[in-house]
Amino acid sequence: MVAKKNAAGAVLAPMSNLESAEHAADQIRAAIIAGQFQPGDRLIEKQLTDQLNLSRHPVREALRRLSREGLVEMRVNRGAIVAELDSNAILEVYAIRASLGKLALKALIDSPDRLTPAVLKALESLAKNALKLARQDDQAKTIANDLEFQSRIVQASGQERCTRYFDELTAEVQRFNNLSHITYTDREGDAINYVLALFEAIKARDLQRAESIWQLKFSRAADRFIAHTHGQEPSGHAVAVPR
Repeated sequence: MVAKKNAAGAVLAPMSNLESAEHAADQIRAAIIAGQFQPGDRLIEKQLTDQLNLSRHPVREALRRLSREGLVEMRVNRGAIVAELDSNAILEVYAIRASLGKLALKALIDSPDRLTPAVLKALESLAKNALKLARQDDQAKTIANDLEFQSRIVQASGQERCTRYFDELTAEVQRFNNLSHITYTDREGDAINYVLALFEAIKARDLQRAESIWQLKFSRAADRFIAHTHGQEPSGHAVAVPR
């Protein structure tokens, strides 16, 4: 794509199809996560192109990307549909994120070059923030902080594919939290047991403990989700954290 000069002589590069598709995917993804597009809604290309001021090609590519992420279903004769919240899919997401996280923890803790002072400082800040936010009324901030804490761990591992797959699944977790209206009744306990404790294990380079906490976090997440679908609280001394 060739950059062009405007009347003032400035060289401006037009947005490429790849950038346009990425922009469209970001916008549609955000709307799905926020619930502006509800499960089962048709995503009509003409409406999307008008709203985004883009041609059909990048919008179609964006919908294909979101289909791979599990947010959109491509159906014959109906086009793109916002995916329903499927119980088995949610449990699968938790299981995959648990496995990816353990791979990331091993790579991070086993490598002296990756677990740097800067990484530890960033994780410590998020861990301390988890406890502070847990004592406030807005649980949305707790969820956002926890997802950021998880993502920082995976990103710091240096595992490119692991990071990409983990981040793609984050959108499904965000949408689930927004649409399910789960209330986290022991956010302070969650912060202590699953965030601060995990940080301390990483700081101590205790891989076995870190993996155990990480797995417990996601096992309880699955328990909490199952209990929520049956209108019950999960048993046990700690409330699960399905994030």
